[in-house]
Amino acid sequence: MSQNRQLSAIMFTDIEGYTALMQHDEKNAISLRNKHREIFENTTEKYNGKIIQYFGDGTLSVFKSSVEAVNCAIEMQRAFLQEPEIPVRIGMHVGDIVYSEDDIIGDAVNIASRIESCAVSGSILISDKVHDQIRSHRDIISKFLDVYELKNVGEAMPIFAIANEGLVVPDPKDIKGKLQEKSSPEEGLGKRKKMVAVIGVILFFIGLAVVYSLYFSKEKDKTLDYSIAVLPFDNMSTDKDFSIFTDGITEDILTNLSKLKNLHVISRTSVMQYKGTTKTIPEIAKELGVAYILEGSIRKYGDEIRVTAQLIEAESDEHIWAENYDKTLTDIFAIQTEVSKEIVQALHINISSDEQESLASIPTNNLEAYQFFLRGRREADKRNKESIKKSIEFYQKAIDIDPKYAEAYAEIANSIYLETYYAGRDPNEASRLANQYLDKAEAINNKISRIYSVRGLIYNIEGKHDLANLAFEKAIKLSPNDLTARHQYATFFYYTKQSEKQLEQAEIAYRLDPLSFATANSYFTALIANFKYDEAEKLMKTIEENSSDNNKFVINRSYFRLYMDQKDYKSAIEPLKKMVGEQSAYNRFLAYCYGTIGDTEKVYALIDSIKSNSEAEERNHQLAVAFAGIKETDSVLYYLDTIRNNQSRRLRRERNDFFDFLKGDPRFEQLLKAHGIE
Repeated sequence: MSQNRQLSAIMFTDIEGYTALMQHDEKNAISLRNKHREIFENTTEKYNGKIIQYFGDGTLSVFKSSVEAVNCAIEMQRAFLQEPEIPVRIGMHVGDIVYSEDDIIGDAVNIASRIESCAVSGSILISDKVHDQIRSHRDIISKFLDVYELKNVGEAMPIFAIANEGLVVPDPKDIKGKLQEKSSPEEGLGKRKKMVAVIGVILFFIGLAVVYSLYFSKEKDKTLDYSIAVLPFDNMSTDKDFSIFTDGITEDILTNLSKLKNLHVISRTSVMQYKGTTKTIPEIAKELGVAYILEGSIRKYGDEIRVTAQLIEAESDEHIWAENYDKTLTDIFAIQTEVSKEIVQALHINISSDEQESLASIPTNNLEAYQFFLRGRREADKRNKESIKKSIEFYQKAIDIDPKYAEAYAEIANSIYLETYYAGRDPNEASRLANQYLDKAEAINNKISRIYSVRGLIYNIEGKHDLANLAFEKAIKLSPNDLTARHQYATFFYYTKQSEKQLEQAEIAYRLDPLSFATANSYFTALIANFKYDEAEKLMKTIEENSSDNNKFVINRSYFRLYMDQKDYKSAIEPLKKMVGEQSAYNRFLAYCYGTIGDTEKVYALIDSIKSNSEAEERNHQLAVAFAGIKETDSVLYYLDTIRNNQSRRLRRERNDFFDFLKGDPRFEQLLKAHGIE
């Protein structure tokens, strides 16, 4: 008989209570065994396993991959649990075996058999070696049970249970099977003394390592110590419309955690990009710059739901906490609260009494109102005229059903004001109506960050800067990880020309939302405002690498701003040439840049284009900028002088260093004064 030695994953299965069933109902027992073998054979073949032998109600098989073996076992158990249910136990180990065509031998086979004997029906138990090989696969959930002394196995062995949805995870104290017999009291005492001594030494060195890492390591990046990304929960239901709930629970857990000042939480704008991803946990964590990942799934059975959640340490790819929640749909808020609290406990985060109260807060007890709220939020995220209108309708329905739904009042206020951007709504009318809803939200619950970020936005646009500053400060105090508040606060500092504070808020926003083009571009603007050109250019290259073609215009505009701010007019020409095809108004800047490098032929060609293609109200200012590039003083002053009063804002808002060469000319000073510019 030919033999060869190889590393394999070994799987044992058997039907629990099969002998008793044969004595009681032989026909049913044989039927179950036949079904067991049919499922076993089909699934083993699917996952590239090899069946070694059958023995009574049991099986032995081997696999080249532990991952394939575990996935095979999961699919088997789910099939065995279907009616008529077959009570099967599965145990697995990986090790070196001597393998022939019809038999295998080796210590690893014995260990796998011992592990299988410890299982209960519906469960899959694995050794620590199998666990080491599957832990980087985020679709496989495992749970540590305990360390057990298996019969005729030299060393105590850690055993894990596969905890994927639908599988049974035994209570560690219920584990029986082929374990080592208990020692005599004297032997046990001796072993325990030795164990205590060993544990004492281990704990000492662990403690020393922790102290060293916390107090002496200079290279440790503390921003990563308590940082987390909540990945989109998977919808495991056949009802695809239920995905709005799975997204909802993701976003609400994220919102809950965002209230904690000692935790850095990645925004949903960035995490939602990983919906359906095949990337590994370490890859995702590296891209987002976090130490921990929360992932999970939701399955719906009628009005019942099962929520599975697991917290993973990214560096080791180890599950540090996992739990299943079997609840009704109406308990969805309780689950969100419970998951948030479990994360706080698992990470040992210190939180204040106010934060504890905030985590426990439930926005509504009405499931129908919550459904309309989720639909409103989904529409608002689309950011177009029709979707914003729909979001207002959905939020209003949520309010009609639950008049105490403070979050719905805050969100409808935000959508109403967004209509000034996307639907041309009158700002004064939008402000009046939005503030009415914000007042109602605040009267119900004044701990909602959204209320104050929307107020800050409105106050900032209206030029009420003191009130805007107070509103943004309150929003951030209530939710330090509120991306919208941080982003809008940066915009506030941009308008009030506080560039250092603008950069501070824009950088925080970028760390919260590293994959968002808009957030990155805001950070770029802040870097430019603070003359950090090298950092700005490096950031823009990163943005360009990760952006779609839809963002090309904005990227070119950013490069244009970068070069213009440094007065590198020659470099600015290339991005401008790419922009003018989409927006001809940028011809004025292209003409200016050509003028600064002495290419007057192209300047006059662009001036002719501006004269023939630009709208009358815009034309004169554009021509003034174009002529400024070749320093034709009389032409510049002529066109500036003919700018209508309602175009004075251009002179205030747009960079005026185009006209620096005119400073000291009385005609220019008089012109600025006429437009109210000091």
